[in-house]
Amino acid sequence: MKTNKTVTHFTTLGLTLILIFTLLTGCGTNNESATDSKANATPEIAIEDSDIASTETPIASGERISIKVGICAGPYEDLFRDAIEPSLYEKGYDIEYLQFSDYVQPNKALADGAIDVNLFQHAIYLNNFSKEHGLDLVYLTEVPTAGMGIFGDNLTTIDDLPEGATVALPNDITNLARAIRVLEQAQIVTIDPTVDPNEATQYTLSNNPKNLSFIEIEAPQLPRSLDSVDIAVINGNFAIGAGLNLADALYNEELQEGYINVIAVRAEDADSELANDIVAAVHSDAFRSVIEDDAKPYTSFFKPANYAQ
Repeated sequence: MKTNKTVTHFTTLGLTLILIFTLLTGCGTNNESATDSKANATPEIAIEDSDIASTETPIASGERISIKVGICAGPYEDLFRDAIEPSLYEKGYDIEYLQFSDYVQPNKALADGAIDVNLFQHAIYLNNFSKEHGLDLVYLTEVPTAGMGIFGDNLTTIDDLPEGATVALPNDITNLARAIRVLEQAQIVTIDPTVDPNEATQYTLSNNPKNLSFIEIEAPQLPRSLDSVDIAVINGNFAIGAGLNLADALYNEELQEGYINVIAVRAEDADSELANDIVAAVHSDAFRSVIEDDAKPYTSFFKPANYAQ
């Protein structure tokens, strides 16, 4: 009888152990299956969400994006607001304008990320400034531009410019050379033919028949100098910003390649959705209808070559 009881005891113990092992194995298998199922499901959900986010425009997703546009005094905030902002608004952008008082800070603010876009400068100034300051900025497209004008409060025509007159010029290198070329266009001075016109200054003249004297002033301050000089060569945006009418200028610049104003961004954003939306807006029929509206001041602006495209 002892032997039978012992066998029965071990048999019962063995069955119990088998049952426990089976239960533990089953639980482990279920947990692993659940874990594997979640691991497989999560990436699929993430990919689907990612695809939706990358294809929806801000307005389609119900989200709006705020962007900051840097400008200087003059007509270019109005131009952006009138001719570009409506198209961007429809695509989900809300725009804030930051006005700068000089030609230095708008590019530094763009490089630092304080603004997303700026519109105040021509391509040559942008390229020179970026190189000089080690900034990685590029332009997206040109826009209609108000050229430089020669203004003089006490003169009726440029031919009335007296001997020994004082001429105010912009003090930054790029616009200084540009102003000298405008004086040459007006047949007031002649630039030394051995000098690169893009590097012209008052010191590189081969002919100054009226013995003009020159002073350099920060470009935004040139309109204020008219009380103390005979003539000033003033950037169109600063002239308009100061209430001067380009139609009243003694002479208006014939814009050359590279001196048409541009919309600039950081190089890393050149292919962004915002950049593409801005370019599309500038080349739209809606943009052209604003520029050609006789009630607006843009009809007299110089039009870039790609304006009609």
